[in-house]
Amino acid sequence: MSDAAEPAVLPPHHLLNAFPNINVCAPMVRYSKLPFRALVARYDTHITTTPMILATEFSRNAKARDSDFTTNGDERYIYNLADNAGNMHTVRGALVCQLASSEASPLADAAELLQPYVDGIDLNCGCPQPWAYAEQLGSYLLRQPETVADMVRTIKARMADGFCVSVKIRIDEDLRRTDTLVRNALHAGASMLTIHGRTRTQPSQSYPVNLDGVKFAVESANACGLHTPIGTSPSWSIGEDGGSGGIVPTVVNGDIWTREDAIQHRTATGARGAMSARGLLANPALFAGHATTPQDAVATFVDYAAKWGLHPALFQYVYC
Repeated sequence: MSDAAEPAVLPPHHLLNAFPNINVCAPMVRYSKLPFRALVARYDTHITTTPMILATEFSRNAKARDSDFTTNGDERYIYNLADNAGNMHTVRGALVCQLASSEASPLADAAELLQPYVDGIDLNCGCPQPWAYAEQLGSYLLRQPETVADMVRTIKARMADGFCVSVKIRIDEDLRRTDTLVRNALHAGASMLTIHGRTRTQPSQSYPVNLDGVKFAVESANACGLHTPIGTSPSWSIGEDGGSGGIVPTVVNGDIWTREDAIQHRTATGARGAMSARGLLANPALFAGHATTPQDAVATFVDYAAKWGLHPALFQYVYC
């Protein structure tokens, strides 16, 4: 971290366009709450994501909002990062809130409430839990490309120009369906995509990540190109491929346990960023190159949990 210059504040898709090695904390139900997000941000996790939030309940119920989402001015970290040309910049990290919904209107209502407090909204199209599928949430949307497009358009219409609206997907057994989903999301104005390299029916504990499937989705995205103005940002954050019709910012997700895994996955798939879930739970400092959790990370997490609050059961799970 550096205090030498006022940090540039960039939305997530600009961070991915500008810098070659962006690391992302996955949305994790119960676990990627404020204390944990702030912890991993201090160990080279440049973009953090809230747990999946149910948009309808969040938009209609103040108690749900207070329970599901908290942030503060300290959770985003400041980094010195080299851009694609090797020039150094002082940059603030980004916070994304992930929402789940079966309908566009409550999704946009929740996004509008969250916009002042986050740097991006992510649409969950990958949660494989049976209850979510039954409610037509998460991975149910993988084969509903028109619905996903309507959701993206509806959110974009309610957000400020250039605000990041991303979509997180899994690959399909039939990759033609993945191609259709990707193209629909981008034509509707999605700013970036995260691709988990497993299908809806493949548990992470039982199936290795399919990097070829992720690569296919990345190539589909780049063939389609961005279909939304990239928004106002420093010129160095966009690069020659940025802007409408340019290379799509993408993130690979699945089986990232070390910094070397992140590098290898980006190289193998062509994705701009790398996202970890279970790896960060096991070692919040993995993106900083630590083989195991350093003691100072443990002390920092205890401090954050005490200051900002965390349910004792969640504290015990992460701490132990």
